Amino acid sequence: MSISIYTWLHIIGLILLVQSVGAASFHRMQTGQADHPHRKMLSIMHGVGLLFMLVSGFGMLARLGIAGGLPNWVFAKLAIWLVFGASIALVNRGKGSAMLWWVLVVVLGAIAAWLGIFKPF
Repeated sequence: MSISIYTWLHIIGLILLVQSVGAASFHRMQTGQADHPHRKMLSIMHGVGLLFMLVSGFGMLARLGIAGGLPNWVFAKLAIWLVFGASIALVNRGKGSAMLWWVLVVVLGAIAAWLGIFKPF
């Protein structure tokens, strides 16, 4: 596949992830309850988004010829990906402020984009 297909899959994955965490966060902010009728659907969207991001990210690395020792910016993006992975579970279980998680996902998404575009280290 071309790098542009991987890029599109990466963006679609990020949209799914931010949309699912945002919906769960806003539900919790409005009702104060962690459990809601669409919890399963949002968790599935979140998981599919994470999978798209991981597979397409490594696909892009392969297309860029980065195969051996991974640069540090890739490890930083993987750490952000792990926080993304925990975000929906923590929002759904009522751990921490829902607004904080929503803002954190947006900010971490911007940092991950910066790392991927500029590859600073």
